[in-house]
Amino acid sequence: MKLFIILVLVVLTLFTIDHPIIKEPRDKLLGEGVDVLNKASKINRSLAANRAKSKIKSALTLSESELEYLEQTMSSDEKLQIFHNRYCLSKDLNMYFYDDRLNTVCSIVTESLTKMRGK
Repeated sequence: MKLFIILVLVVLTLFTIDHPIIKEPRDKLLGEGVDVLNKASKINRSLAANRAKSKIKSALTLSESELEYLEQTMSSDEKLQIFHNRYCLSKDLNMYFYDDRLNTVCSIVTESLTKMRGK
């Protein structure tokens, strides 16, 4: 029991000391932990968007700018729904995907959204 109390005191001390030798590695470690948790929560929340992105990447050969656009546009399920409404339903012009490529992307997006709603 004494060892546990000593361990708790050491941990609390490390979290409260503001000396640069301790503070910088502690902040770095906490930042990395928050990044890991943030990435894990995005994966769990954006299942349809991740499914659509991976299927689009395998179905089409994409340039660097198209990949970047795809990552930004389909980073969450909400953005995926906005893309679907704008380019698939309303038939707005898209600078990156058009004609058959847009039809392929829209069919994949529609399938992913349908699977998401079905669950």
